[in-house]
Amino acid sequence: NGLYQGIEIFYPKESNYLEYTNALMEIKKQFPNIEFVMHLPHGKPYSLTDFNIYKENLKIMKDAISYASQFGVKKLTLHLGFVDLEKDRNSYIEHIVFVLKDLCEFAKGYGMYVMLENMPSKNELGYSPDEIFTIIKLVNVENLKFILDTGHANVSEYEIIDYVNLLKEYLLHLHLNDNDGSRDMHAPFGKGNIDFKKFLTLMEEINYDGLYCLEILYNTKEELENNAKALLSYKN
Repeated sequence: NGLYQGIEIFYPKESNYLEYTNALMEIKKQFPNIEFVMHLPHGKPYSLTDFNIYKENLKIMKDAISYASQFGVKKLTLHLGFVDLEKDRNSYIEHIVFVLKDLCEFAKGYGMYVMLENMPSKNELGYSPDEIFTIIKLVNVENLKFILDTGHANVSEYEIIDYVNLLKEYLLHLHLNDNDGSRDMHAPFGKGNIDFKKFLTLMEEINYDGLYCLEILYNTKEELENNAKALLSYKN
């Protein structure tokens, strides 16, 4: 019905690899103009900041990128990983710069952008606007960008506008969802305290022209449609 122009996909586990891949192929066949975005594997098992397992996880990320190429993916959402708050944060930044140079070079071979997502907790790298900005500047490659998650920003000690003001030149994608500031709820618009009318005005002011990806939990097709219509209502 024209409400959605994109879909964010994942790298499937072996247990449902064929079923998931076939479903995506069917979507691509039915909607040839829809944009596919890949959310790379995330969570502690896939952390790129864990010095003991980052090499294995870097390979998994590369496998996911190769998988994504069959769907014409150009944008890759990435969570950097977790940190020990007792350790020097700069050591993690130095490490992730090395890892990202490798990952971005691999993604470049497929014509893809790697997008760093702002995270909701201090124990994750990519928490503050400054930290994300510093990492992007240190890696210093054309295909490293930023994805803003409104829910993550609202849970953090920073304001959404803090991320936008510092990182707008790198902003390539959005995750939109609401919460009350206490936790990352992935709630529908209006169920939390984020001012989405103000947010959409901000996006217009910076001339953002990418996808507005709704990362909202839903159970039915009707809820999926209503979430999109709710976002559109803020523009009126």
